[in-house]
Amino acid sequence: MDSAISAILSPAVGILISPFPIVGLILILLSNKARINSIFYTVGWIIGNIAVFFIGLFLMGSAVSSSGDQSMVVKIVLIVLGVLLILLGAHDFMKRPKNGEKATTPKWFEKMSHIKPGGAMMFAFVLSAVNPKNMLLSLTAGVSVGTLNLAGGQEITATIIFGIIACCSIYIPTIAFLIAGHKLNNVLDSMRKWLIQNNSVIMAVLFLFIGLSVISKAF
Repeated sequence: MDSAISAILSPAVGILISPFPIVGLILILLSNKARINSIFYTVGWIIGNIAVFFIGLFLMGSAVSSSGDQSMVVKIVLIVLGVLLILLGAHDFMKRPKNGEKATTPKWFEKMSHIKPGGAMMFAFVLSAVNPKNMLLSLTAGVSVGTLNLAGGQEITATIIFGIIACCSIYIPTIAFLIAGHKLNNVLDSMRKWLIQNNSVIMAVLFLFIGLSVISKAF
């Protein structure tokens, strides 16, 4: 299991510190229906990440077990994923706010304060499973575990560990809010502003590091 944990750690941490999903949750927590919407948002986020992880795990596991040249299949997939991550990082770096410039915010931010529970769950699922940046990180984690050709029980354990690490930046604030309520509002609002302003730089460094890490596993 040590090799599996090592394989999922970098992409899981990448998802953990991705700013915009956290900002989405914060906007929900600052709204009138914070408790119910935050729970549905958290559930959608967990399901989306684990679903993509499992797809990568299943596809890579099947490819490795059926290929006559397992090492070549693994190398090609890891290199492609690593290059895509680096390109995303470069794209985010180019979009970073210049000195004194205020970061632009996505239009969906405006809808989070008025979203319904079902919409919160669906939005979080789409943000985790369809959004290219997050999807690529979950897919990378699943593929990395799939290359190890683990037993079924170990794969399930790896999936659970991935979910615990990758999703904790969403479910921990949700649990904290359910306990403390709106006492956290000032902290949440300050965090929201900082994450929006520094999103591009955080993601650029993140994708560069993880991309190089994934490529290095191919050699």
